[in-house]
Amino acid sequence: MTTTAMFTPRYLRYLGFLWLLLSGCASYTEETKEIRTAYRADNYDTALKKLDDSSIKDESKNRLLYRLERSMILDRMGEQQKSRALLMEADKIADELYTTSITRTAATLAVSESVADYSGEDYEKVAIHTELALSFIASHDINSAGVEARKINNKLAELNQAYDDHKNRYADDAFARYLSGIIYEALSEPDSAIIDYKKALDNYRTDFSAFVLGGVPDGLVRAYYRLLVRRNRSDRLGQLEHDFPKETQLAKQDLATPDTGEVVVIHEIGHIATKSTAEFFFPFGKQLIRFSFPVINKTHHEYVGATGITDEQSHKTAAAENVEDLDAIARFSLEDRKARLLAKGAARLIAKGQLTEQAYKHFGLLGGIAANVFSAVTETADTRSWTLLPQGFYVSRLRLAPGPHTLRIQTSGRLGKIEKVTLKKGEVLILRDVG
Repeated sequence: MTTTAMFTPRYLRYLGFLWLLLSGCASYTEETKEIRTAYRADNYDTALKKLDDSSIKDESKNRLLYRLERSMILDRMGEQQKSRALLMEADKIADELYTTSITRTAATLAVSESVADYSGEDYEKVAIHTELALSFIASHDINSAGVEARKINNKLAELNQAYDDHKNRYADDAFARYLSGIIYEALSEPDSAIIDYKKALDNYRTDFSAFVLGGVPDGLVRAYYRLLVRRNRSDRLGQLEHDFPKETQLAKQDLATPDTGEVVVIHEIGHIATKSTAEFFFPFGKQLIRFSFPVINKTHHEYVGATGITDEQSHKTAAAENVEDLDAIARFSLEDRKARLLAKGAARLIAKGQLTEQAYKHFGLLGGIAANVFSAVTETADTRSWTLLPQGFYVSRLRLAPGPHTLRIQTSGRLGKIEKVTLKKGEVLILRDVG
């Protein structure tokens, strides 16, 4: 029977029925839309209830995502201990899923990617420890934040080993290194801070440059230079002065007042882009073929309002610098896997097509239609991701004299906190704000 002959009224009714089935299949992004809407409107109780009422909570394949999404809601509700407990569980699950089960892998070849256990993108695995560190910072527990800094380094070392066979721009995370360096500096571990500041600087200047707005952060260069001088690492100063004359000159001025402390604010801004479905349909013989794959559309960044810190006593201000664009990282991570996803999808379509042809041959029209329905309905793009992460991170650094200070912190135009602090001589005090 020819393709043209297949387009009978009966066959067209079948196509219509199949289309209704397909349109009723909600992706993860669609299923979590109301959760995100409530979360972004600061309606955290509603967001939590919708998450707990969703199928995500009870699906084994989404156990990692359930903990990641829930942790962010609880964090914003001020439930830091509960949030951290979920992130720690999530970290263990991600490690367990690092080696995908044979059964689940076979299912992705036969059915779709969305049936597999979600094991997390590389940047999400690093973000677990970043968010844990920030949570401890919010609770003024800098020692525990230091533990997470070390775990960040361990996780990044694992990623680097995983990419020994091919180059991946996200084999390291400049912001995670920068944050780790700040924490080490606050813990009075200058040598460890120097190591991570150097790694952060190298990354911002090379592969990671596509994932930051504005280039190498000035605050990083100044902090790195100051520590090099204090630890007598003169061998690196000349090149740094050559490459960053303005920033190193400011660092020299900083060194003229050695008793000065510094307030560092980590700002979490916006909402990360989510995956959507790109798909097309075409008739082939007796079948309606559906090809579906995930995409993250490149959109304009959300407006970032005034972000920074002001000291009410001295009227000194420091504007925040972008240190990581998670939207760009998420898009790149998906693009890096795109060829593999498309190849696997094509192989799956061929296998499904052969099974459908066999169903027509052995079970007649109804059997063939049933097989085609199964093939098309299950061919859904996997749009799962950690949807409640911020769009990006910003850092503001303000050097102040020792003593009491009243700080006004702004994040994306919203007045976040008014912090009363007492800064010690030479102290690096880290604060966190979300917007």
